[in-house]
Amino acid sequence: MAMYLITYKLPGREKLLMGPTIPEVHKLFIKDFAEAAGEVKKVIIRKDLDPGFEIKTNYETYRDLFAKPNI
Repeated sequence: MAMYLITYKLPGREKLLMGPTIPEVHKLFIKDFAEAAGEVKKVIIRKDLDPGFEIKTNYETYRDLFAKPNI
């Protein structure tokens, strides 16, 4: 099963999380780093089994379009 590798770019640091779906990774980020959500400048989405897959977006677009499973 392919895993998503999501990098959250914050001022001066970044957080890399991995999971089976984008919404699951976002849940992990909110659970562990909720206080930093307002600081995220950019999000990079990759798949471990597809080296050509990469999406770069701002946090608001990521949160509203990619991280919500029921839309």
